[in-house]
Amino acid sequence: MQKIIDEKARKKAITAAGIGNFVEWFDFVLYAQFAAVIAMHFFPSDNPTTGLLATFAVFALGFFARPIGGVIFGHYGDKHGRKKALSAAVLLMSIATFAIGLTPTFESIGLMAPILLVVWRVCQGLSAGGEYAGSSSFVIEFAPKGKKALYGSINPIATALGIIGGALVGLFMTQVMDPEVINSWGWRIPFMIAGPLGIIGLYLRNKVEETPEFQSIQARVKEEKHAPLVEAFKASKMNMLTLFGWASLNGLGFYMLTGYMLTFMTNSAQMARPQALSVYVIALILFSFSCFFAGKLIDRIGIQRVAITSAIVMSILIVPAFKLLSTGEVATAIIGLSIFGIVMGFICTVTPLLMVVLFPAHIRYSASALAYNLAYGLLGGTAPYIATYLISETGNNLSPAYYVVIVTVIGLILTINGFRFNKKTEQENSISNLVKS
Repeated sequence: MQKIIDEKARKKAITAAGIGNFVEWFDFVLYAQFAAVIAMHFFPSDNPTTGLLATFAVFALGFFARPIGGVIFGHYGDKHGRKKALSAAVLLMSIATFAIGLTPTFESIGLMAPILLVVWRVCQGLSAGGEYAGSSSFVIEFAPKGKKALYGSINPIATALGIIGGALVGLFMTQVMDPEVINSWGWRIPFMIAGPLGIIGLYLRNKVEETPEFQSIQARVKEEKHAPLVEAFKASKMNMLTLFGWASLNGLGFYMLTGYMLTFMTNSAQMARPQALSVYVIALILFSFSCFFAGKLIDRIGIQRVAITSAIVMSILIVPAFKLLSTGEVATAIIGLSIFGIVMGFICTVTPLLMVVLFPAHIRYSASALAYNLAYGLLGGTAPYIATYLISETGNNLSPAYYVVIVTVIGLILTINGFRFNKKTEQENSISNLVKS
């Protein structure tokens, strides 16, 4: 029998999920924020584009580790609880990020420098692979009836706030430090902040109780010698494909927005870094409000309509948004990136709810983590690299936008097929039955 949840427990769950996500993504995106500086120190080259491509290749490596992290943390979270898995994830992320801040450069230790950088990025990827799916299950399993999407919106909002935090640190540094100081050693400071932030996240997650839904099945999953992922492949293959399709367009769009747009504005659109950071922060603030509004809307009208509409709008508006960004003017850049951010807010709020409603509790963490992280590894992690490569090869600043359109259409087709499959088979967790979440 499922335990009745009081409001105090819900607030603790929201705080633990939100702050944990904030810490995870503050740490994770610092690499993208300082990509150009990292390229200079760890991949020195006469051609700046070559060094930047190498830096983004290592960025992508962290994403390729995410499915492995999803399997590891997903199995542990389904067998032993979401709380323990999420505590381990935030600790690993903070240690790896702190280590990047301490790693000597290529000039100091040669080839060992990029090797160590790869190791720390892989550790970050393993951690990120366990974080988002687990925290989505964690917070939505605490949600009252009719507010599941609203509670799920906490994750993308906290993610955006973590990214904003990293961007504001970068903006502050550009205001108080000379570029030479930042390029020399100042870039390490944000990475060093990861240590104390990780301790805070770990403390908060250890103070919250396990989700009531997991508690209701805990005795059974401990007694059974089942492998959650094996069972997921047997019983939920189509739902995993549905989540993969949606997470593909989500992952590409989100990491184009958060992992690449700073580089695009400064390199391709020739904006000054302080101006680009300001535009970036404004767009992410609007993204956060968009997530909150999307959560309330999904709870009112259902997930299908919001998902399909938001993907169609993205495929229509992304090219005009890139045109506005390409001007290099602050005002038009704010409009262009804000359009991108607002639409992505709706897309990103659909994802946590899909992770939960598509799968029963005893396989939920494993199934959602693998499908989600495979998509993010293939499409999200490679987004900055492919975008940089496309512009380098074509000379067209709009080429990444056309890439987003193609992936969005393919992901939407997979998702719609999943909706139809659920409606046809009338599964217990069918999206078609979730008129209100």
